[in-house]
Amino acid sequence: MFTTSDVCQILGQLAPLPTAESWDNVGLILGRPERPVTRLMTCLTLTPAVAREATAGKVQLIVTHHPVLFRGTKSITSDTIEGQILLELIEAGVDVYSPHTAFDNADLGINQWLAESLGFASITPLRPFQQNIPGGSGRIGVFAEPQPCQAFLEQLATAIDAKYMEVAWHGSDSVTRVGLACGAAAEYLSDALQANCDTFVTGEARFHSAVECQSRRVNLVLTGHFSSERPAVVKLARVLAERLPGVECFASAEDRDPLELFQFNRL
Repeated sequence: MFTTSDVCQILGQLAPLPTAESWDNVGLILGRPERPVTRLMTCLTLTPAVAREATAGKVQLIVTHHPVLFRGTKSITSDTIEGQILLELIEAGVDVYSPHTAFDNADLGINQWLAESLGFASITPLRPFQQNIPGGSGRIGVFAEPQPCQAFLEQLATAIDAKYMEVAWHGSDSVTRVGLACGAAAEYLSDALQANCDTFVTGEARFHSAVECQSRRVNLVLTGHFSSERPAVVKLARVLAERLPGVECFASAEDRDPLELFQFNRL
């Protein structure tokens, strides 16, 4: 029988918490370490629908990529959406763990998985950790041979099962050196520019980041925040199932992209 504490140790091995960003809230956020775990659910974001799915399905532990209680709070009441979620989970005996940026940065984490899925000849951190700590945030991927932009975009979309992507193609018609960082990671654009990347891939970015890419002649690909991270959350459930025999591990079915593309034909 595995407990929440046992699962936390395994998650800490997969995504070491000291490698998380300093502003983040990672680890066991809600729960009892001694609680037995027989059903575990992963999700990208802990929404009311995901919480209801967990309580209805008798889940004991939710591993959510985006943490709850991200900012300091002085009370947990039903007056807020987050309070409602947490109270429901507490009353149902459901624990909550978040690896967030530790999982983004991990050797088996989101950015590494995404880079490997694109078939680069070499992969290195986009922003290496300081103080002689191995690894780093984001990734730089270099192709052995330049890839046509269309082929690269199709491979990327397939890897993350994207319904659509936003693209600002300002450089050459081929891709060789790519900087990538999942989620809302436009702050890594400066690292990609410094590393002489011809293309930068992230989940979402501000308008002015796109303008800077245009000025610098760097290709920008915005995959959507959900699409950049959700596939790795599904994979995490499979990895945990392998390491937790006897525990049913699965990804939430209610964890969905809150945005969709609206298209219309203008007469």
